[in-house]
Amino acid sequence: MNQTEFNFLNMSDRVMAYMFGGISLWENESEIVEVMEEMKAKRADISAKGAIESGLSGKGHTSAKDNALDTLATKTCKMSKKISAYAKKNRLLALIPLVDVSISSISRGPEKEVINRCKAITDIAVKHMANLGTFKVTNDEIDQINNLITEYQGHVDNRSTTNIAKSSSGDDIANNISDMRHLIDILDDLVEGLLDDQSFIRDYIAARLIDDYGKGKTLKNKDKAEA
Repeated sequence: MNQTEFNFLNMSDRVMAYMFGGISLWENESEIVEVMEEMKAKRADISAKGAIESGLSGKGHTSAKDNALDTLATKTCKMSKKISAYAKKNRLLALIPLVDVSISSISRGPEKEVINRCKAITDIAVKHMANLGTFKVTNDEIDQINNLITEYQGHVDNRSTTNIAKSSSGDDIANNISDMRHLIDILDDLVEGLLDDQSFIRDYIAARLIDDYGKGKTLKNKDKAEA
């Protein structure tokens, strides 16, 4: 949520608290009761969605993904150096540029390219396995790298899923806030049109002012914030 939305919710919470505090004045007014119940439900849904969105922080996924990448790049680079030594020793000129790599060159670029780069090196290791014994390239080493590739792909997928879920949750919150703006606009007219207690109406209007931080509490700012 942005600051304007937070400001609006602070105001709507204050209005709802004020209205429920004076419920005896409107509890028999069915139109006001209906609006208040809808506002209460929308506000509860916003709180629930906000809690979900907070729990969907992508920071943990990003950190785990970065750690997996570091391990994958390090192990792939180490194996590639062994294959590179084999290729140089045997003057396999076409093979040398494919395996003479560094950790930074393996990790560079989009995630899909990183994964494809590592897969290509394990494929080369499998293809030349019969000649790599003295260079200490093992099937276990290849399996470890393939497992790391799978783990890294999993972290990439998890982060994408988290981002999609956060976007969906954010859209739901924005829609609920839009609905609450409409409801509170209706409530303004109902309070002034159906109730006779001028003191209550005056304090309701005061509660409706939005705290626009940095600009103060004014009706003018209320209008801007709701625009």
